[in-house]
Amino acid sequence: MNRQMMNELRAFYFMLAVMETRQNDPFCGSCAAYARAVGSLQENFIRFESGYAPKKKDLPEEHLDMFKDVYDMISIMGQPEEPVRQKKAGNCKLPEGVCFIKAAMDLFKKVSG
Repeated sequence: MNRQMMNELRAFYFMLAVMETRQNDPFCGSCAAYARAVGSLQENFIRFESGYAPKKKDLPEEHLDMFKDVYDMISIMGQPEEPVRQKKAGNCKLPEGVCFIKAAMDLFKKVSG
C-alpha cells in the first residue's frame, strides 16, 4: 500500500474533523481563514482523488470507509457567505499569531506534501 496516499487520506480526515468543529464556532465559522481552508481542501481533494484513483482499490476496507467519509464530508462542506478577517476586525481574541484553522492547515500541508 502507498504510504503517502495513506498519510494524505489521514490528513484530510483530520482536517475535516477540525473544520467540522470550527464551522460552529462563532468566530472561526465565519472567518476568511476558514473560507480559504475550505476552498483549499476541496481543490486538494480533487487532486488527491484523481491522482490516486487507480490505487484506491488497494486500500484495506477500513481505509476505503475513511475515503468515503472524507468524500462525503468534503462534498457538503460550505463556506461562510461573507467571510470576515476576525483578527483584523477585533473579534478573535486568540493570541497574536495563533489561529486554529491556520495551525491545522500547516499540519495538513506538512503531511500531504
